[in-house]
Parts: sequence; C-alpha cells; structure tokens
Amino acid sequence: MSLKIRTKTFILLALALGAAAAIVLAIRHFQPAPAQKESGKTPAPPSVGLAPDDEVHAGYAGSASCKECHETAYAGWLDSNHGLAEREIRKDMDEKAFSPKQTLVHGKKTSETFLDADGLAKILTLGLGNQRRIYPVVRIIGNNPLRQFLVPAPGGRLQTCDVSYDPHKNELFDVYGEEQRNPGDWGHWTGQGMNWNAMCAACHNTRLRKNYDPQTNSYHTKMAEMSVGCEACHGPMKDHVHWQKKKPPVDPTKDPTIRKLSRDQMLDTCGACHARRSEITGDLVPGESFFDHFSLTVTDETDIYHPDGQVRDEDYEFTSFLSSRMHHVGIRCVDCHEPHSGKRLLPGNQLCMRCHGGGTEPPAPIIDPTAHSHHKEGGTGNDCTSCHMPTTHYMQRHPRHDHGFTIPDPLLTKEFGVPNACNRCHTDKDTDWALKAANEWYGEKLNRPSRSRAQLIARARRGEPSAREGLIQFLKTEEIPAWKATACHLLERWVSDPETTRALLDQLPHPSPLVREAAVRSLVHLLRQNTPNETVRTALQPLLKDPVRSVRVAAAWALCATLDLNSQAGRELCHMLDLNADQPTGRMQLSQFAFLRGDTTAAVRQMRKAIEWDPNSPPFHHDLAILLSTTGNSQGAISALKEAIRLAPDEAEYHYKLALAWNEIGDVDKSTAELTIAVRLDPSNARAWYNLGLALNGTNQPQEAITALLKGEAADPSDASIPYALATILARLGRREEAAAAATRALQIRQDFPEAIQLIRSLCR
Repeated sequence: MSLKIRTKTFILLALALGAAAAIVLAIRHFQPAPAQKESGKTPAPPSVGLAPDDEVHAGYAGSASCKECHETAYAGWLDSNHGLAEREIRKDMDEKAFSPKQTLVHGKKTSETFLDADGLAKILTLGLGNQRRIYPVVRIIGNNPLRQFLVPAPGGRLQTCDVSYDPHKNELFDVYGEEQRNPGDWGHWTGQGMNWNAMCAACHNTRLRKNYDPQTNSYHTKMAEMSVGCEACHGPMKDHVHWQKKKPPVDPTKDPTIRKLSRDQMLDTCGACHARRSEITGDLVPGESFFDHFSLTVTDETDIYHPDGQVRDEDYEFTSFLSSRMHHVGIRCVDCHEPHSGKRLLPGNQLCMRCHGGGTEPPAPIIDPTAHSHHKEGGTGNDCTSCHMPTTHYMQRHPRHDHGFTIPDPLLTKEFGVPNACNRCHTDKDTDWALKAANEWYGEKLNRPSRSRAQLIARARRGEPSAREGLIQFLKTEEIPAWKATACHLLERWVSDPETTRALLDQLPHPSPLVREAAVRSLVHLLRQNTPNETVRTALQPLLKDPVRSVRVAAAWALCATLDLNSQAGRELCHMLDLNADQPTGRMQLSQFAFLRGDTTAAVRQMRKAIEWDPNSPPFHHDLAILLSTTGNSQGAISALKEAIRLAPDEAEYHYKLALAWNEIGDVDKSTAELTIAVRLDPSNARAWYNLGLALNGTNQPQEAITALLKGEAADPSDASIPYALATILARLGRREEAAAAATRALQIRQDFPEAIQLIRSLCR
C-alpha cells in the first residue's frame, strides 16, 4: 500500500488562485530540466501578445475628459463608490478619521490614527517585524460603508491595513473582527493576502497591471487612472475625445470611435470585479468576454456557497446572478442599477414591480407583495429583497445583497443547514416555526425544482452514491449553465465511473464556456492515472483551440504533461502561471506543473516555498507530503501530514493519507489508528474503509475487517475492489456462499476482473 496522489486535491487546487506572499519563479524555471537557482535567468516562453503598459495606457484620456459632453453621467459617477474606489487622502473626506486622534483596541493590540506635525495621515499599529510602528497612510480604498488605509511597503508594495474607518459612525474598526492575525501570517495586513498590488488594485482602478518581477520580488504596478473611471467600463476613449473636439461638420452621433457594448458585454465588464474568480490574463479589456480573462468560482463541493447557491464566503454578486432565473430570462445589471452612479433605479418594491406588476414582454409572474409575502405593507418582511436577496455582512460593516434571487426554504435549513431569510429576520424563532409558517402559506409550491436541486447538491457534497445518478440526469435537463457547471464539478468524485465519464464528455461541446471548462476540470482525473484514458485525452485535444481562453487554459492544464508550450494554449497556460506567481497558491501551481512535467525536485522546492510564505495552510503541507512520498521520503511525508493535521485536525483526508504513510514504513498499528479516525470523520470515504478492512484483516481481526469492507461497499457500490477483498476474507473463513456472492458483485461492477472470476471458479469446485 503506497501513498497515492488524491486527484481531487490536485484538480481543485491546480487552478485555484488568491492566497499568499513573496518571491517566486516564472514558469520558464519549471521545465523538465536541471533545477534553476531562484535568481537564475533562463529563456522565457513565447509571449502571449500583451501590449506594453505605456502603449496600452496611451489610449486613455481620463474621466475628466468626459465631463464637458456627459455632464449628468459624470456627476453621477464622481461621488459614487466607483468614482471614489481609490484616491489620495482628501481633507474634506478623511480628516475625521485622523483628527482628533482615534484609538482602536482590537484583541490584544492597540492602534491609533492621527495627523503628524506636517498634517500627514499616520497610523500607529503592529506591523512588519512584529513591531508597533508608525506608518504613513498614502491612499484610501473604498468609500461607503467603509474605507481602508493603504500603507507603502518595500518592493513597490502597498498594503491594506486591517484598521479601517467607518464614515457613518466616525470610528475605527478591525476588518477581521475578533479573528486574531499575526505578523508573518499570509492574511495579516503586512502579508500578501492584504497586498494591494495583487489583491485589491485591479478592481479599484482603471486598466491596472500589477507587474510583479519575480527576480527582484517587487512590483512595478501601473494603471491608466486611479479609481474606477469612465474608461474602466467604456474602454480607452482618447480617440473619441479627439474626434469630438475636432467638431466635424457631420452628425456627432455617427462618431466612428464609439464602441457600443451589448448588454452581455456590459454584464461581463461588471462581473470582472463583482465576481469571485481567478485571473487568467491580468488585463481585462472592456467588451471582451469575462471567460477570456477569468475562471469563475461556482457552487461546488466546497462550502464557498450554500447548496442552494446562497453566498457563504465573500463571493460578491456575479456567480449568484448567473445562477438565477433573473439572468436566465434576460435581466441584466443595468435593468436595476443606474450604470454611472450604481444606485438602484427605483426604491423598494417599485423596482421589482416594473416587471412583476404586469405589462412586460415576455410576461413575468404578476405578484402582489402583501399577499405573496404575508407581511404588512411597509414592513421589512414585505420588501422583496428581504426574502429573495438576503444580506450577508462582510468586512464587519458591509451588508451585501445576495443576487441569486433565491427562495427562502426552512426545509433546507432543517435538512442541510442552509440559511433561510425567515430565520435571518426572526432570530427569536427556530427553524420548525419557520417551516410550519412556510408550509401553511405556500404548501406544495415549495416543492419546486430549486429545492430538489439544492437537496441534490447537498447530498452530492456528502458523497452519497445515489447523488451520482441524480447529477447525470440533472445535466440532461438543467437549462442554466452555472448550475450545469456545478453538476460537472460535483461529478468529479465519480468520474472513473463510465456513465459519469460519458456524461461529462457530452458537456464538452456545450455552448457555455463555463460548462465546458467545468467538464474539463472534472475529466482531468482520468488523465492522471497510471494508464491515462485515451478517449478523454482525444476528446480534450480540440479544446486546446477552443474560442474561449478559460477553456483553452483548462484543457492545457489537463494535457500539460505532454503539452507543446509553444502552442497558443501552452503560452496562455504559462502566462497564467507567471501572472499568479506572487502568491503561495501560485507557487503551488508551479509545483504541480513541475511534477506533471516530470521534475519532482523542482516540485518539492516550490511546494516548500509556498509553505514558507504561508505556513498555516494545511493543503500545502498535504501536497508536500504527496510529493515527498513519490520520492520515497516516507518520513518526510509523515512529518508534513502531521503538520497538516495539527492545523486541521478534523480533515479526514489528512488522517487517511497519514495512515497510508505509516503503512508504507510498516507501522500497521498507527496506520489502523489513523484509518479509524478517517472513517469516523468521513464515513463516506470508501477507500478508507477498504484500507481499514485490509489492515484489520492483516492483524487477525477478520470479523472487524468484514464490517469495515461492508461499510466501504455501501459508501461506494461502484468500486469492485471492495467486494472482491471481502470475498477473499470470507473464502478464507470457509463462508463459501457469502464469498461467492461478494465476488459476483465485484464481477458485476467490473466484468474484466480475472481475479474475481478465478475466485468464483475455485469456490464452485
């Protein structure tokens, strides 16, 4: 028994972005060649064609150039959260945050904001080197309902301080709340998790490029304009400004420089910043497809979203909106929000009644808010958004509406812990009270597809085998691409099953790049086996030339072991890895790339660097253990897994891997103990039950082994090796009839199972 790579971790983390700090190597350092020194120079991969900063930024005129002709739009934008997304310190807006001096006691720390003798904004707080020091505040990001302070740091960095300002209450607060983060942590304000260049700047400014230099571990960040200017959404408009100023003797509406965006192009531009996503290019151009620049995070097997699609982590609005019926029937951002101010077009229910009051084409369901909500007019419960767009607070002071337009369902709360709007408001009542009221008011109307979908997703997350067939059928009937993508991700657990493989292959031609990418990611597992699935390899090859970049990059990652890095998809994959090489997860990606390209030494080195930058991330230690195991360093793997378990003691997978590592060096007792913990924490882990059964049988506990294998078979009825192992134990105990039945079950699952055939023949003699 050896420590195997669990592809779930590698697939999920391979394209994950957005973690920690400091110096990394570009992709060129990780070809299957002798290891390079951190500062060594080697030939760069071919360029993917991004124009130089100065050339790109030369086409921008700045928002002030729009005022003369677009006075109303400019006025709406100027004091909006977009217009004030990032700025220099302003006395009229910021003096109260610093004068008179304000003091914040947060946890064991005390911080102060004040103006120095020259009137410059300063903050005294715990920072670099674990020392309490005075730092200058050079910019403000954010406006309403909170403002954060930017502090300069070495290497061209700006860091976003945890001490922030609430302009409504005129008080300081800690964006982490009660959570204690310390200098050296990735998420501390001095760490890469709060680095402005990588984590904040692109969405708070116009056409920004972070320009990280791995050789010097520094940034040379440039932008076309500070804050989210007019051209952040309209694109570069200097040619338009020049054309208009010429005042040609023709109709100015026939301006050839105007680039009108469709409603979907506008949505994609909004989504660039209002989405939880990973970067592919680092250079969004307004009007281009969202999926040419980002890989979108959707509802999957993690708890980033609740099973019904409600936001859980800081997910922003885009995925929820794409998952909604509103988006599916054609509603877009500008139908509800004035695009320049960002404000709602109408107050309260008036906005919803524009469509749900009748008279729309195609017709929307007509709703009487009072009759529908069963709450009095004017009350919170009568407000459409209270029930269908509940708020979740982020950064302690920022309530954000969920844009999934979900339906409150207390049954999902009772069954799976999904929050419902009823109990969010009526905090003094329990779930049974809310469920009783909902059933009395709406009855069978609650048994709608959205409930069944959430139940299916929740069961799939638990690993219930019956969910596999449900997800396959769901792929055949679901209309909304975001939910089809969710099903594709969830089916990764069962991807080795031929029916599941076929269902995912059937999604590769889907019109939505979101679905195609999700299907590719789940199929990756079949290419990481000792004998790769050639049918899948062949099916993915054409996607290297897919019209959408996110799909090309996903296919390139799937096929990267043999990928031509000079091809378009190869260059784009290299660019993505380079782009994210300033984060620990970026280093993890490079480690995985090196491993897949055959350079295990480089892979281990890069994984250790990721841990150096973010020592408190359990998956990094887990992945290091996997790599060390492949080199035969079982003791190193054990040490890494022990550290992962110290950081995440309830993660069953880590105990399972540690059990395999103990077995690798012959310590069966410790292996059995860890397997026992693993199945207690995750009873759905069929392989853990299987290995526990083998371990128990090896220590002369056959009855306990039989019990474990039966539980493993129940957890995964599609794994033929489990009933076969059970059959061999039963046969040795002389229980021939039971053994034959178990071997027959194995043969029914896998018809080309010669050992099972031989066992059945021997039992029939």
